[in-house]
Amino acid sequence: MKYLLFLLASTTVFLTGCSSNTLRDYPRYSEHVAKQMENLEVNNPANTISSDVPDLSKVPVYMAPGHQFTLSHSSDSKLSGKFRADFNGILQLPYNVNIDVTGKTFAEVKEQVLNSYRKFFQKGVESVNFALASKDFWVEVRGLVKKPGRYLVRPSDTLDLVVDAAGGVQGDISVDYFTASLKQSKYEYQVLLNRYFESSESVEKIRWLGGDSVFITKLDSLAGGSKEIPFVTLIGGVTKPGKVLHQRDASLYYYIEKSGGLVSGLGYNECYVFRNTKDGVKRINFSFDKPDTIPVIMANDTIYMNTKVETEGDTWLTRFSQVAGIISTAALLIIAL
Repeated sequence: MKYLLFLLASTTVFLTGCSSNTLRDYPRYSEHVAKQMENLEVNNPANTISSDVPDLSKVPVYMAPGHQFTLSHSSDSKLSGKFRADFNGILQLPYNVNIDVTGKTFAEVKEQVLNSYRKFFQKGVESVNFALASKDFWVEVRGLVKKPGRYLVRPSDTLDLVVDAAGGVQGDISVDYFTASLKQSKYEYQVLLNRYFESSESVEKIRWLGGDSVFITKLDSLAGGSKEIPFVTLIGGVTKPGKVLHQRDASLYYYIEKSGGLVSGLGYNECYVFRNTKDGVKRINFSFDKPDTIPVIMANDTIYMNTKVETEGDTWLTRFSQVAGIISTAALLIIAL
């Protein structure tokens, strides 16, 4: 019996005094966030990868890598055929004539071609026929694609068609997040493929210049990456907890739908949004069944909806069950002695 009383006393101390083991003096994540955001505007779109691309509509139209030309002359069969500028913009013609077409108008390229062949003709070099056959562009696609390499693309081809030409991304773009790093002449920028593919506004913006490079990489959707990609994280109350790409003006219901919908047993009153601010991490409490309390969802918010709500009576009932189980075990041990 003494053993039983001792065990009961120990159990009571454990259940009621566990808070004494709580660590209270530790670095606060809220303080860390506050320091990080002192000089950073909250939710500044400039700090995130988006589908925005440089406006190249005003860039002058020049000859470019990938353009194809025709050459012919009635008295020389060697001066006959179609010739394409390589990835570096070099147009290799018969008799070891090489012309760099990049950044030149067609008239300038033609004049250089005729001047190069002038030494082969005493007269009549003007009879050399030189014309532009097509305006395709060389684009090199590397990284997480199934068939990396250099591809000829048409001026009207969008980024998704170029990625498809390289076999598509290695992975599931409906689950993971991919970026395309583009280098076009003096322009360098990144595009979030998930957003680009979903957007009907951005697909016409990319204009190929020739000799472009596209490098596909995957973002770790489980990492923070708040400066790279605007996520909203759902950690409770939904079928598929995790990260969802932030969409401007999207409601809470959008993120719930993207996360597979609500689970049963949702605690409507214990719903929270945790938000990084210049003053640290702040908590917004709202009730799911009261639409007027639901906040605007911002980039990098964390949404939590409790799926198991216990009243104070439920808590004491749970503890009583734990104590009863321990007593039963202790009694069996005493009987065995």
